[in-house]
Amino acid sequence: MADFGATEIAQLTSGLSESQKAAFQSQYDAAKKDPQMIMIIAICAGSLGVDRFMLDDAKMGIVKLLTGGGCGILWLMDIFSAKERTAAFNRKKAEAIIASL
Repeated sequence: MADFGATEIAQLTSGLSESQKAAFQSQYDAAKKDPQMIMIIAICAGSLGVDRFMLDDAKMGIVKLLTGGGCGILWLMDIFSAKERTAAFNRKKAEAIIASL
């Protein structure tokens, strides 16, 4: 899965007025997560599930918290999938914002 970028945002906002685009951009900038930051958090505090909690995946965050990152297996998997999970989170947030406008 590719990173969620400007071209996809332009496609999502193509039917909006200029004021709606401005409202979308301000809400999206406040809600989106940086993939590099999520990867750093996954490396440093991933065994506690912090990265999952930040991406609104509380169930898996609790599992990682209680099992020490799935005895290291889930922690390692999440390091390698941080960029894809962040892109999916950002895409979901953008679609929710578009739906609310």
